[in-house]
Amino acid sequence: MRGYNRGMEAPTRERGRLFVRPAQPRPLAIKQRHIELLTNVGRFRLATADQLAALDGGSEQNVSRELLALWENEYVERVPGQAVNRHLYAGSQSTVYALTRKGAALLRRNGVDVRRRMLDTIDKTNRAGWRFIEHKVDTTAFMVALELATASRPELTLLPRALLLEDAPKARRDRRVRLTAKVRIDGIQRAYSVDPDEFFGLRFRKTEEESYFMFECDRGEMPVERYSSKQQTYFAKKMQIYLAANREGIHTRELGIPNFRVLTQTTTARRVDEMIAALERITEGRGSNMFLFVDQPHLAAGNPLEVSWMTGKRDRVRLTD
Repeated sequence: MRGYNRGMEAPTRERGRLFVRPAQPRPLAIKQRHIELLTNVGRFRLATADQLAALDGGSEQNVSRELLALWENEYVERVPGQAVNRHLYAGSQSTVYALTRKGAALLRRNGVDVRRRMLDTIDKTNRAGWRFIEHKVDTTAFMVALELATASRPELTLLPRALLLEDAPKARRDRRVRLTAKVRIDGIQRAYSVDPDEFFGLRFRKTEEESYFMFECDRGEMPVERYSSKQQTYFAKKMQIYLAANREGIHTRELGIPNFRVLTQTTTARRVDEMIAALERITEGRGSNMFLFVDQPHLAAGNPLEVSWMTGKRDRVRLTD
């Protein structure tokens, strides 16, 4: 699984018992570190032990032990759907954690804002299949890398989705980010929606200027273009919806932001080229700087702020340009 690392679990735990809690959990005195771990699990919905350790900044072994204690005491869940993945991939995989309702209640008692949407997703997450888990973990990997990269850049502030939605209409603060716009496909115009995998902003402290981004984590499983049933999902259709939403100013009316760009992390440089070619066909050869693309090998060589992204006009830029 992309986003998974090896060797984070306690070596004494039997493989077959990974998802079975002991009858007698180990004693656990809740500390601030536990609250921070639970907060991170909750805000990302799914996160691996190594991702949580990176955010914690401490010893990976110690974080793994704390997560084990939280799991035994039912504050976090080891998502069952990841068991399928462990049969598909050789080697040890970092365990995926999700928040439980008991963990959410603990956060609330400690002053953490737990939104209704977080509670609504808890049961769904525990029933998630391995493809959803892989996709969500890959998205978390990108956001963790972005968060750590921004922390080392004193001139930048990362604006997470929850903060940006504070300025959205009150009735929509708890919902997912969704842009709905009218798109003409095969001569028929109708409303379509696109839900980005993540939504964030960057603030430049010196000028107070802000840039906003929709993030798409593409794992190569969706066709770039579709030539049979165009009512089904394909990536070029997503780009059409983003373009239409931008033209209609949906992002300003719905989210209260004046601009946005679409970041796409995909599998290979070849797939990046296919996506840009599809965008050029949509825009009659013009392309669009609203879209930025990066392949995973290229991104792995740096971090989201350092690497160069390919624009929809085939130029190279960085997110801070």
